[in-house]
Amino acid sequence: MIEILSLFTLVLAVIIGFWKNINVGLIAIVFAFLFGHYVGKIPVNTIIGYWPLRLFFTTFGVTLLFSIAKLNGTLEKLSRMIIFQSHGRKAMIPILFYFLALILASIGPGNISTSALLLPIGLVIAYRTNISILMMSGLIILGSIAGGLSPIAPNGIVALELAAANGVGDMGFGIYINNVIVMTVFSALLYVFLGGLKMNGVRVEIEKPESFNKIQIVTLISIALLVIWVIVGGVNVGIAAFVLAAVLFLFRAADETQAILGVPWSTLLLICGTAVLINVIDTLGGVSVLTTFLANLMTPRTAMPILGVLSGVMSIFSSAVGVVMPTLIPTAVNLSNELGGSSSPALITATIAVGSHITTTSPFSTMGALALATAPETVDRKKLFKQLFILSFVASGFFAIISFLGLFGFFL
Repeated sequence: MIEILSLFTLVLAVIIGFWKNINVGLIAIVFAFLFGHYVGKIPVNTIIGYWPLRLFFTTFGVTLLFSIAKLNGTLEKLSRMIIFQSHGRKAMIPILFYFLALILASIGPGNISTSALLLPIGLVIAYRTNISILMMSGLIILGSIAGGLSPIAPNGIVALELAAANGVGDMGFGIYINNVIVMTVFSALLYVFLGGLKMNGVRVEIEKPESFNKIQIVTLISIALLVIWVIVGGVNVGIAAFVLAAVLFLFRAADETQAILGVPWSTLLLICGTAVLINVIDTLGGVSVLTTFLANLMTPRTAMPILGVLSGVMSIFSSAVGVVMPTLIPTAVNLSNELGGSSSPALITATIAVGSHITTTSPFSTMGALALATAPETVDRKKLFKQLFILSFVASGFFAIISFLGLFGFFL
C-alpha cells in the first residue's frame, strides 16, 4: 500500500504546483520529507543525500557559461549573422532558424535558453515577411529540442545521468542522434504542410548585423573550447564550463552577479527537487509498482508507441526534464525485463526522452508559452494557443506511428 501512496505524492506534487503556480520541485521536497521520513521511515540524512549533486553541478556550470554568452550579446549576434546568410530568400529563413536552434541548443545553452533567444527574433521577422507564425514558432521550438538532448546540454545531461544512475548504462550520443532525426523529419513535414515550399523564389530584405567585438570573440572561442574539451578531452562538461566561465569573468565578459542571476534556478530546483522525491518513491517500491502497471498495458508490439504517447501527454501538462524523464526512465530496466527483452532499456529510455520532448510546443510548456509571449502584438494569441496545443498532439501521434513501425532507435 505504501508503494502506491508514494506514487500519489508525485501526482499530488504536480497538481499542487500546477494549480497554485508553485515550483513542483519545492513541493516535491516537502513530500519527500513528510512522506519519506514520517511514513516511509527513511532517515532525513538519507533523503538529503538523494539530491542529485552531480547533475546539479553539471547543469549549473553549463548554464552559467551560456548566461555570460547571452548577457554580452554573443549568442544574439551569432544568430543574426547566420540568419543573414539566407540573403533574403524567404523559403530559407525558417529552415535557417531551425538549424540555428539545433546548433545553438546542442553546444550548451539547451532548449529553453535557445528558444528564449531565438523566438523574439524569429517571430518579428516572420511577421514582417509574412511567414506563418505557427511555422516559425514550431521550427524554432523543434530545433531547440532537437539540440536540447545533446550530451552537453542541460536536458541531455539529465537524460544521460538518469540512464546511468538507473542501470541503463552510458548512452553516449544515442539519444541525441535519434532525437535529431525525429525532430528534423517532423519539422520538414511541418514546413511543407504550412506552405514552406510555396515561398520558394520570394525574397525579402534582411539587415546585415555588425561584426563581433573583442569580448564576443573571446566568448566564441570559449564555447568552441568547451565543445572540443568535452568531446576530445573527455572532461566533465560541468567542470569545463566552470573553468571557462571563470576565464570569461577575468576578461570582464559579463557582470558576474547578472550572469549568476541568469542561471535558471527555478529549473534546477524543479529537476533536483523532483529527483529527491523520485528516489524516495523508488526506495519505497513505487517505481517497481509503476513498472509492473506499465508492463501490463503493453505488448512487445505496442510498448514503444504507448510509452511514447504516455511520455508526450504527460509532458504537455508537466515538465519533460523535471517530471516525465525522472519518473519514467527509472522503470526502463525492469520494464525491459517485464517485456521479455523485446525492447532494450536503451530503446525505452530514448523513447521516453524523445516522446516527452516532441510535445513541448504545447502552450502549457515553457517553450510554447514563450512563443505566445513573444509573438507580435497584432498576432491572434488565442488562435496561436490552439494551434500550438493541437501541434503538440500531432507531434505525439507522429512519434507513436514511427515507433509502431519500428522506425525509431537505429543508433542505440
